Amino acid sequence: MPNPPPEASLLAPSDGRPIYVRLLEQLRGAIDSGVYRPGDLIPPELEIARQNGISRHTVREAVVQLAREGLLRRERGRGTFVVGRPHVQSLGSFYSFAQEMAARGLPYHTEVLHRRLVRADAATAERLDLAEGAEIVEMELLRIAEGVPLVLDFSVTARERVPVLVDADVTHRSLYDHMAASGVAIENARELLRPVTLDRRQAELLGVPSGSPAFHVDREVVGRLPDGTTRPVEWRRSLVRGDRFLYRVDLPIRTNPG
Repeated sequence: MPNPPPEASLLAPSDGRPIYVRLLEQLRGAIDSGVYRPGDLIPPELEIARQNGISRHTVREAVVQLAREGLLRRERGRGTFVVGRPHVQSLGSFYSFAQEMAARGLPYHTEVLHRRLVRADAATAERLDLAEGAEIVEMELLRIAEGVPLVLDFSVTARERVPVLVDADVTHRSLYDHMAASGVAIENARELLRPVTLDRRQAELLGVPSGSPAFHVDREVVGRLPDGTTRPVEWRRSLVRGDRFLYRVDLPIRTNPG
């Protein structure tokens, strides 16, 4: 259930700027400072208008603008929820959810929705360069930061290459940290991103309405095994909330030698 709305605070005294601008600043400040946290239901428009002595129309304009910026999410019949500032993720280097959240100082954990040993079908065997029917570790993981579900991962690895993942505790530790500790060195990875909409189950797990936008990230990871060979070690498909992540690509200019 969403948190109850905090008390609506009064606008700062007039400083010559329009009321609408001051209200936007107040609401953004409340989000940035944590007065309103991701997942919170903000006060109703009428309550904000009453507390500040302004029109509901002005409040609605501000709420709509913050929804356009991705800071709020309006749901018919339920109210307006705080989304918060999106996480900006660079695609210029290898990353993991756990390592990124730890680097940003954000509390995080992973819920293991299921983990089982199964036999690789043809598609999985091709991705992992295995014989069809080889034993694989299949995991579905829900990634949560600051109490908010952000990413739904479906990961498969070859048991014979990364046996530690059969029963490793991944609640607060990256899969890649476990791999490194077992002697598997990540060498490279390839990702394909595309926009999708979430089905009912996916949306419920990620705490958003069915049909919400998301990024589908298809990742193949190659590592050097303890025996010195280089092989595929993971195939991962992730659903990343479209309202909470921005992907950044740095594009250096190449000097034309001619």
